[in-house]
This record gives sequence, structure tokens and C-alpha cells, in this order.
Amino acid sequence: MKHISLLLFLLSLASSVLAQEVVIDTNYYAPPPVVRKKVLTADPDQNPDRRRSVNRQKTDYSPAYQLKETQTWYVSLEGGFRTDGSLLNNSFDGLFSSSSTTKSAWSALLGYTYRNSWTVETGYTYAPIHLNITIPNGSRPLIYNYQNSGYGIPLRIKRRIGSASHATNGTGFWLSAGAWLVPNGKVNTDDFRLVGYTYHNNRPRTADTIRLDNTTTTKSISGVAELGIDYSVRLSSSIEFSTYVRKYWGLGEAIRSDITYTVNSIVQPQSSITANGTGWGFGLSLRYIYGRQQEVKKPQNGHP
Repeated sequence: MKHISLLLFLLSLASSVLAQEVVIDTNYYAPPPVVRKKVLTADPDQNPDRRRSVNRQKTDYSPAYQLKETQTWYVSLEGGFRTDGSLLNNSFDGLFSSSSTTKSAWSALLGYTYRNSWTVETGYTYAPIHLNITIPNGSRPLIYNYQNSGYGIPLRIKRRIGSASHATNGTGFWLSAGAWLVPNGKVNTDDFRLVGYTYHNNRPRTADTIRLDNTTTTKSISGVAELGIDYSVRLSSSIEFSTYVRKYWGLGEAIRSDITYTVNSIVQPQSSITANGTGWGFGLSLRYIYGRQQEVKKPQNGHP
């Protein structure tokens, strides 16, 4: 009996020791619980001030690249008026005279512009050179008008000397200079021969027979030099409008009239009238830009 009691005591002691080794208090090693706080913030899309600040930050760091015209090609139509006159060296005491003439003129041109500063244009122009002879005849004077073929080939260079509000295009004042090649062709000659009488106040009254003989000729080729100023306005990306005033100087004779004056069959000193195209011109121009080359202009702030 004693042995059985001793055996039961040892078994109970061993089981208590095993129980102490298996049971572990995990509360000491457990991490603290995670507490998630619910915080509500304002929607940035609903905040205009924040949107403006974000946009401002984006624009501050974005380069403001611009396109700048470097070369343009255009066609142009001009229309206006031209005034030119003749040079008379002897009127025979007012027996005849020569006056200036104002007629319409037009041109069709091709042009090239470099960096909105220089322009070269050429083409075809119709601006006749005129010669006028007027002979008094009471209330109905005799008027003889002559003109060349009217065709010319101009070559013109322009330089911009000022700008308006749109400095990046052709708007502004342009100084122009150029020259024409003028094939005069054949003039529609209307040579005249006039016979008249002059009376003296002495008694008995005597009369002198006077005669005027005219011959008009043209030179095969002459030239015209010009100097002018234009003002251009860019109406759209492809259309320009301008006005111009130009001064012309003739280079060589274009038309010449030689008049022989005789009194009682005695030849007097001859007279000549020449026309070379010297005068003024003014009008309007409309250009269509059909070709354009541009470059990207770097920002001034130096950002890449």
C-alpha cells in the first residue's frame, strides 16, 4: 500500500512539472494593438486655391516655347495710280505745252521675306509711260497723247524700319528701293503736221505761214528707279494688306517727240519732248502667304 501511494505521488508531481513547461504566458510578448484613426481631409479638386497653386507650379517649370517666322513666300497683287510727265525744252513762246498724266497701274508679284526684316520681290507690272502734247486752239485745244507698251519687270528690296503692335510678323513700316526693266515696244504713233497763220498789226496787215511737224519714236529698252515706303498689316496668318507711296526716276528716254517749227519756210530751232517715267505712284497691295518656315524660340528664363 505504501508503494502504491508513493507511485501515485511521483506521477502527480511529474505531471505538474510538465504542465508548467507547456503553458506560456504570451500576453507579455504580444505587440500592442494597431489603432487606425479615421481622418477626413478636403477634396483638392473642390479647392480652387489649391488648383491654382498646382497650375502655377506646373507653369513655373514648363518652358514657354514660341514659334518664330524665319522665312515666308508670298504672291501679291497691287493696284493704284501713277503720275508721270514729260520734259519740254522749247515751247516756241507758248505755241504748245506738255502736261503730266495720271493713270491706273497694277502689278502681280512674287516675294520672299527673311526673318520679317528683309523682303525681295519681282514680277510683272503694267504702268505705261506717257507723253502729252497740247496745242492751244481757242476753246478746243488739240491734245496728242502717246504711251509705251506699259509693261515692266520690277526688282524690289524692302527693309522694315518700324513695327506696330505685332512685332513677330510683317506689320510695320518698310523702306523699299528697286529698279525696273522697261521694254517700251512700239508706240501707236500719230504724227501730225499743222499749218497756220500769224498776223502782224502793221498796215497793210501781213501774215506769216507757220508749220509744225512732229515725229514720235520710242526706245527699245529703258529703265525706272524707285524709292518708296510701305505700311503693312497682318490680317491673318496668311493674309497681309499694305499701302505704299513711291517716287520714280526714269533711266533713259522711253518716248521722244521731235517738233520742227518753220515760219515762211524758214526752219526755226527745233523742239523736243521726252518722257522717261519720272513721277509718283501710290496704291494698295494684298499678299497671300503660301509658304512659311518657322523655328522654336527658346524661353528667356533659361529653363530646359
